[in-house]
Amino acid sequence: MADANPVPQDTAPRGVPPHLHEVLPWVPRSGRRSEVSEYTASIPPEIASVRLAASPELVDASRQALVDIAVLERTYADQVTTLEPFLLRTEAIASSRIEEELTTVDQLARAQHGISAPRAARTVKGAIDGLALLVRRATDGVELDDILAAHRPLMADDPEEKWDAGALRTVQNWIGGSNRSPAGAVHVPPGHERVPGLMRDLIAFMRRDDLDPVLHAAVAHAQFESIHPFTDGNGRLGRSLINALWRYRGVTTRMAVPVASAIVADRGHYFELVNGYRAGDVESFAIYLADATSRAATEAAVSAGRLVRLPEEWRDVVRPRRGSATAAMLQLLPAHPIVDAYDVARLTGVSQARAYAAIERLVDAQVLRPITQSRRDMTWAAGDVLDEADLMVDRLHRLHRD
Repeated sequence: MADANPVPQDTAPRGVPPHLHEVLPWVPRSGRRSEVSEYTASIPPEIASVRLAASPELVDASRQALVDIAVLERTYADQVTTLEPFLLRTEAIASSRIEEELTTVDQLARAQHGISAPRAARTVKGAIDGLALLVRRATDGVELDDILAAHRPLMADDPEEKWDAGALRTVQNWIGGSNRSPAGAVHVPPGHERVPGLMRDLIAFMRRDDLDPVLHAAVAHAQFESIHPFTDGNGRLGRSLINALWRYRGVTTRMAVPVASAIVADRGHYFELVNGYRAGDVESFAIYLADATSRAATEAAVSAGRLVRLPEEWRDVVRPRRGSATAAMLQLLPAHPIVDAYDVARLTGVSQARAYAAIERLVDAQVLRPITQSRRDMTWAAGDVLDEADLMVDRLHRLHRD
């Protein structure tokens, strides 16, 4: 029986060829006269069967990254109910910051709790939901339907892009330059007619199992960015593919790696390396991804240790009565950092009145802080848990500067 994922012959060229280009006519959607009549679009190569060889430097960097991921997961797997939501939230926040989609942890907490929040916060929540969906489905391999499904929550609250959520683009898009035409753009992706075929090729590439996992993820991500298959949201969804691919390859089994938290500290260099991939330089971006992954996994372990220790630290400050709702909530807050009175009553099995009393005590001890103003939907958050995402990114920024 033929191998479902054939390894290319040794005589095949090593590496991803540079993108080709084609000149296409430019017709503005407005129908008005444009400053250009034609433009040059890239044509990414097909990569399903491309032969890739990792250099000794990349092999070493990748091995270290995989060890750091394994240490993170093995050490903290028992706290997965606490850490997985934190890591997903941290990754989505950082990935959105790379695209300059900014929100605060409290605004995001409101969005996650279903309370009125700014559009940016709702968009980051969509990124969390899309990432979680994609990684959850990736165990047996990523399909196009999974990518489309992950794109829907990402764009669902965008007033202009929500109509195209979950659908491959049917128009030309571009990165940088003018909003009017592709003139002066940093990258002009392939014409939309090429997108379905290129995505089929990418899905086939992602199903391979003969490649170094970091190199595999680097090429999959860079190729996705080159195709730019959606009208918007490509960067965030493309970075989600890294964790999805690693779940398929067995690099992770229970956690996502917040690699975007390291990338956001050096986003300019990251963009340069992704652009370099289009010229055929795979190695530089793969080594960068390995290093960013090691840094992210190491700092995520620091954050994980802090989150695990929080209940004991809170207990020393609050000194609750044993068996009380307050004592119970100290143990539950790392996994449930956003709560209202109904949540506290449900989680601890006490009355609403006792739930409010427990909340008041935790607010007085600065374990909880209010994230809403209205008395009708009052909600609180464990600040130490939410703020850890920003603290982790700050540590990675300092590491990058040093």
